[in-house]
Parts: sequence; C-alpha cells; structure tokens
Amino acid sequence: MNRIEDERERMLEKANEQFIKPLENFRKNHIGGVKEGKKAFDRQTQKFCASLDRYLNLKTKVAESQLQEADAQLQLERQEFYEQSMKYVLQLQEVQERKKFEFVETLLVFMYSLLTFYHEGHETAVDDMPYLQRLQFTLQKTRSNFDSTREQAERLMLKMLEGRGNRTLDQTGTLRGKMKWTRQGYLYLLEKKTIANVWTKYYCCYCKDDKNFYMLPYNQSTAKMVATGENVILQSCVRRASDSIDRRFCMDLTVAEKTGVLTFQALSEEDRKSWMDVMDGKEPVYNKPNSQLEDSSLDEIGFLFIKRCISAIEGRGLDDQGLYRVVGVNSKVTKLLALGLDKKKADKLDINDPIQYETKTITSAVKQYLRTLPEPLMTYNLHADFIGAAKRDSQSLRLLDIHTLTHKLPNSNFEMLDIIIAHLRRVSQNAEVNLMTVANLGVCFGPTLMRPEEESVAAIMDIKFCNIVIEILVENYEMIFKQAPEDKDLRTNLVKSRDQNQPVKRMKKAPDPPGSSPAPARPPTVTATAMSVSTPPFQATPPFQATKSPRNYENIGNNYPTNRGFRPVEVYNPTTGSFETQTNSVQGSQESLNSSYSNSVGNGSAGFNPYARDPTGRYQQARSSVPSYSNVSATEFANRLILSTSDVPTFGSIKKRTPNDHSSMSTSMQGLSSSGRPSVFMSESVSGSLGNYSIAQPPRRTVRTLYHCEAENPSELSFTPNVIITNVRQSKEPGWLEGTLNGQNGLIPENYVEFID
Repeated sequence: MNRIEDERERMLEKANEQFIKPLENFRKNHIGGVKEGKKAFDRQTQKFCASLDRYLNLKTKVAESQLQEADAQLQLERQEFYEQSMKYVLQLQEVQERKKFEFVETLLVFMYSLLTFYHEGHETAVDDMPYLQRLQFTLQKTRSNFDSTREQAERLMLKMLEGRGNRTLDQTGTLRGKMKWTRQGYLYLLEKKTIANVWTKYYCCYCKDDKNFYMLPYNQSTAKMVATGENVILQSCVRRASDSIDRRFCMDLTVAEKTGVLTFQALSEEDRKSWMDVMDGKEPVYNKPNSQLEDSSLDEIGFLFIKRCISAIEGRGLDDQGLYRVVGVNSKVTKLLALGLDKKKADKLDINDPIQYETKTITSAVKQYLRTLPEPLMTYNLHADFIGAAKRDSQSLRLLDIHTLTHKLPNSNFEMLDIIIAHLRRVSQNAEVNLMTVANLGVCFGPTLMRPEEESVAAIMDIKFCNIVIEILVENYEMIFKQAPEDKDLRTNLVKSRDQNQPVKRMKKAPDPPGSSPAPARPPTVTATAMSVSTPPFQATPPFQATKSPRNYENIGNNYPTNRGFRPVEVYNPTTGSFETQTNSVQGSQESLNSSYSNSVGNGSAGFNPYARDPTGRYQQARSSVPSYSNVSATEFANRLILSTSDVPTFGSIKKRTPNDHSSMSTSMQGLSSSGRPSVFMSESVSGSLGNYSIAQPPRRTVRTLYHCEAENPSELSFTPNVIITNVRQSKEPGWLEGTLNGQNGLIPENYVEFID
C-alpha cells in the first residue's frame, strides 16, 4: 500500500508540470493571441465601416479632386481591412490545428502518468495476492472458530448468571500456575479516622507461596488509582465474629509490617470463605480442624464400587453400541451411587442384575462418580501441566511428558486412573462392535478426568487437549502405567536420537549391566536381532540391584517415511519355504536393517531386572541375573547385537523389509523357550565365544496384534488391532514372524505384535 500511495503522490506532483502548466501556456499564448487578433480585427472593421459610411455620404456636387482623394482613402482602408481579416482567420486556423496535437499530446502524457500509477497498483496486487488469500483463509477460519465457540460461550455466560456469579469471584483456578497471585479481588478496609471510621475500597492480591499481600486503593466511582500500592507479609487471618462489628463478611488480618489488626470486608459470604481458604483463615473459636476431604471419595468403598461397576460392564461383553456415550436415567444413576457408596448397603447391591441396572445406568454411575469427586483424578495442580504436554508439537515429547506427569499423581489417584484407563483400553479393543474408538472415549472422559477448576472460555478451548491426554493414556496404557518414567537426561537423549535418525524397525533392548563400558569397534561381520533375555534356572552370577533400564519408547512419534520408491524385493514365502522376488514399496537411504554395530566380547555377567509393581501401584526394579556364557555376558552381548540405535520406529510402528535382510542377518537371539531356557542361534563367527551351548528349537507361540497392517505382497498377512494370531514362530527373514490367521499362513511384522503366552 505504501508503494501505491507513493506512486499516487508522484503522479499528482507531476500532474501540475505535465498537464496544468502546458494547458495554461496554450491558453495564454495561443488562445490569448487569437483574442488580441480578434480585437484588432474588430477595430479595423469599425474603422473601415466608418470610412465607407463617410465615402457614401459625399454629395455629387463635391469637387472632382475631393472624390479622387476619398476613393484613394477608401481603397487604403479596404486594403488594411482585408489584411487584418486574413491575419485573424490565419490565427483561428493555427489555434484549431494546434489543439489537435498540443492539447491531445498533453492529455496523452498525463494518461501515461496515470497508467503508470495503475500499473504499480496492479503489480502490487499481484505480489500481495498470496498474502491476501492467506488473510482471507485466516478470516474464514477465525469466523468459523467464532461461530463454533460462541454458542458454548453463551451457555457458559448463562450458567454463570444462573449461579449469580459465585464462581466468578473465585479466580484461584485460572490464576494458579499462570500468574504470581493465588487470588485477586476487591476488599473494603476499615480505616480509623479521628472523627469517624471510613471503609476504603482496595484491590487486593495474595500469593499463598510467600504469603505476600498487596493492597492498591481504587474506586470505580472516582476512577482514581494510586500509582503504587502496599506490600505486606500476612501472619494470620481470623474471621470476624458477627456480634463484634456492625458489618457482615468481615475478617481480621495480622501483618508483619503493622502493629494493629487490619479489618477487611469481603463482597459476600462466599467471597470471604474463598479469601480465608487461600489465607488459611481460622474461626474466632478455635475448634478441632476438620479433616481434609480431598481423598474422602477415593477410599476403599469408592475403589470397590468402581471395580464392581467395571466387572459388571465387562461381564456383559462390552458389545453395547455407544458405551459410555448413551446416558442412563438420572434417578436410577443417583440411586445406584447412593447404594454403592454406602458401606452398610453396598453388600446388598446386586449390580450384575441386567434388569434392575442397565449397562447405560452403570456407565453413567461411573462417570458421575468421577465427575463428583472433590478434585478430578488428574488433579488441579497438574491440570495445566497435562494441557501443556498435550500441546507439544512432537508426539514423542507428548507421550514422555504425560508419562512423567501421570506418575506424579497421588497414589490413590494413580491407582484409580490405572483401573479406569485399563478398562477403557479393553473397551476400545472392541470398537468394531461398540463403536467406541479411542477418540470417542477421549471425548467422553476428557472433561471428566481432567475437569478444570474454573469454568471459563479458556477452559472450553482446552477441552480438546484434555481429550488428547486421555487418548494417549489409552493408546499407551502398558508403557505409561506398567513402566516407570525415564529421567530427564535420558528422555532428552532419546528424543534427540529419534529426531536425528530415520525410523525403521523396533527391537527390544535388554538393559546394560551396571558399570559396563561401551564395546570397542569391530568389523561389521555379524548382525543380529536381539529380543529380551531373562534369567535361566541354572548357574548365574550373584544378584544385584539393577540400574533402571531404558523404557521402550520406540513406537512413538509421527515421522512416517516420505521418500518411498518401487524396487524388487526378495521376500520369504512361508507357504513355499523359499524366497520370491516381489515389487515392494520400501524406503531409500535408511531402509537396510543390516547395520554394522560394534560387537566386542567382554568378560563378566549382567542382570536384566524387569520392573515389579508394589502395593502402592508403582514399579520397582526386581533383582535377577543372567547366566555367564563362557567369556561373554548374555545381556551385554544382546545389547551389542541390536541392529542400530537409529532403528526407532514411528508412532504406529512402520514395518520394513529390504532385499538383503535374509542374507545379511546371520545371527538371531530368541527369547525364552517354554522350558525357561533361552535358545540362541549364532553364526560360526560368534558361536565359538559362547562355548558349547545347547541349541533348542523355539516353541510356537501366540501373539496379539497392536496395529493395523495391510499386506504388501501375497506372503504377508493382513490384520487389524487386537487380533489373536496362533502358531507363531521365528521367520527366516529377520524382523518378521510366521503365523496362522483364519487358516492362512503368512509373515507378520515382529514389531506389530506382542506375545501373550
């Protein structure tokens, strides 16, 4: 726009030089000259006409000499008249001809200047067209967001008006974690003057952490505010007895900076109660303090009620469509809650009776119980942290942060959340029938488990992030609730390595033994696929307390491969027992699973200690050990045979097979066999270091699918999540298993399933 305005000003400045002045000069010089010529012509005409009249008035009796003189004079006047007439006609002709080029030429110059201005505007419009289109799209999106949230904001306004603004006075929820002050609001201070007492209005702020109380005199009537207020340190807060003062809603504050007592009047009883809550106020008569009721509902009877409800729901098959979305009758739900939470009547409650208690009644009771807790399961203190974790751009960081925050919950909240999320995971696994996907469950339980302390427009906008938190908890239940969170440094290293490397295939990695040092470099002659190695029932090194093993965060993230080309792939077909060439879509530069990992044989032994759960619901590290294979530690060897630290799959576990996988993978390390002894298959280059270890064929096992998989060639199996595949055994192709599904044998990506036997 500045360019256009500059060009317009330049055009107007040149208009005076290029248009006005040339026209003015043409008018003065040429048209003015014609006017002067016309005046001379008019004078000559009058003179000639006067001479002609005098000549015609001569009498016949005049002398001949006078007549000749009159004839000569008339002839002279006629000649001058003719000359002046011709000059005037010539001037008229010149002016008319000059108009055809000088005036039009001036207009043409001005038109060029005007077109230059228009052209500048056109080019500016073309250059700014992408910005204008983006602005138009942003405006449409903003208008759409406004329309979508206006109705919710209006409902919130009506709800707040119906509640007479009681909740609006309590700003602790919105201010906690976002501002310095725990509570803010207006209070009237009793100031004792010489003549009479005066109540002065103050805007007060209080920080509970350091007990800082800030007072700023302000009155809306006068609209005058002092530039600086007064900061004091609160020592005590006591409710003022009603019979000791003529005003209501009063309380006495004792501060360190003043000797007397400051008497404040709140705006209402609710407002005074809120101020006293944050200031740890006391009653005038000091009674025995009431016990806190924060966890009163999360007691034994509450846990028993939830477990009975979940048992009844799951006992009916989880096949009802719209489970947890269909609402039960309110009176029946209230009655069920009253009976289930009554210690005396709970034993008489027959919740398994489908006639008396429908499934929708039980599900509504579960949600109502969670909704009416004094504090939501995710707690008010961690609410903002959970929302912030859900807003992280990286899927990996979202999961890691939510994992850590979940383990910060109080023990009772953690145990109840564990029960609820485990149940919701089982519900989502039957989504094909009940239509309750993880997203639908997030919509149902997001506002319930993460209820905001203050209902506001900002809280409405954060509802979708509450739903995301619940979705992540359900989708990653095993990792979040069955594994301890990693420390901050290890989390940072995992995220950095995940962002720098292209994800390929997930491999489980056993923990490194304490005090072990990295293996020295070794020529890339052996690669292997390692699974978890556990403790066999024979000779082992003495047990020790294992260090925390890194959690398996590989199947997170959202970095799907983008560069995929078509090239022939040699694939093992379990039906024929041979390799066949297929055209498969694989990744380019980082598709190979054959990484030359440093494998060095060291002395000593190490232990792999899975996490064991204690009665509080947390996970401790159990003591275990692994056998000593000649001169190499099995766990250390397994760690060093991991394909590559860059093999971190994405969220959803991308399956990969490369043309050289079947030839390059010369060593594989299997898990425990049914007899409890690990079966290890090594190439000749490695078997010597392991000694004479007995070789056993692995048993055929059963797995459960974790993700959706579409077969890319006839030798693979297609399946959906939560499907049982039997007769599973290790495939000749590394990273793949063979199994039977619906009577059909085929290959299964190893990182798409988990063993359940």
